[in-house]
Amino acid sequence: MAAWLQANAVALLGQFLTLVGLIVGALMVVWQLGRQNKSSLALQREGKREELKLQIYQALIQKINGVTDKIGEAWMYVFVIPGNIEMRMTAVGYQPSPLEQRVPKFIGLNGDALRGVVEVMFEFEAWSIAFPEAQVFQIALNSASFDAREAFSPLVTALTPILPMDHPPAGSAQTTTPIHPLPSKTQLEQLKVLINRYWDAMSELSAYLSDLKVEAQNNLLSGLFEHHVPLRQPIDPRHKVISTEPEKAKELIRYFECDTPWGKNQAVTNARVKEAIAQRNEQPSGNSI
Repeated sequence: MAAWLQANAVALLGQFLTLVGLIVGALMVVWQLGRQNKSSLALQREGKREELKLQIYQALIQKINGVTDKIGEAWMYVFVIPGNIEMRMTAVGYQPSPLEQRVPKFIGLNGDALRGVVEVMFEFEAWSIAFPEAQVFQIALNSASFDAREAFSPLVTALTPILPMDHPPAGSAQTTTPIHPLPSKTQLEQLKVLINRYWDAMSELSAYLSDLKVEAQNNLLSGLFEHHVPLRQPIDPRHKVISTEPEKAKELIRYFECDTPWGKNQAVTNARVKEAIAQRNEQPSGNSI
């Protein structure tokens, strides 16, 4: 036996090495197939992720474009009022005629615009897992919406004695639209101030929504395109540009929460809620003996 093994040692060694090579080759094939399968699954997941991001982007942009149009419509509705009043003030032989604008119509336009902003926030909140960077926009839009509501209320109060009432309903004994007297020059200047304040608030909302469109492209479409859309560059450096860059977002959140009317109002509200909870907890339980 020993002599046979010695005589066939070379052949046996060759067969053994061949067998080892076959085993190693088979293991390599299995490993390669497993690696390719994992790579294929990863590519499929990435493809689905990019497809979902594109769908989120399309839904978000559709809502942003819709609410931007509503903001512009609400603003333009009151923008023309001072000019129309001035034309009546300076017209030779002016015959009283009602202005076209109505307070209820303006209230409706403003409500549609601000509800649209809320819908935009609901949209990106629903996809926080895919767009977590949008948190800064929730805070910014809440702050700008607060400013818009604060500007809207005194403007409606000022418009009420200026704009005519609604047309009388069909069949009414009243056949003409009641016309308010033209405001004084002082009242007109005060109205312009209020309209400009409303414009500032609504334009800030539009600017933040524009920033959201840019950041949505850069965050949700980055896997499809190599370049990024540049951020807005306002002429007045006092105007904030909303960015999802971590350090900038952190500073913006601090600004909105601490330095804006909305943030200060939130702080007061939260303090009152905490105080009410503390007082309730301090009250003795009715079941105590």
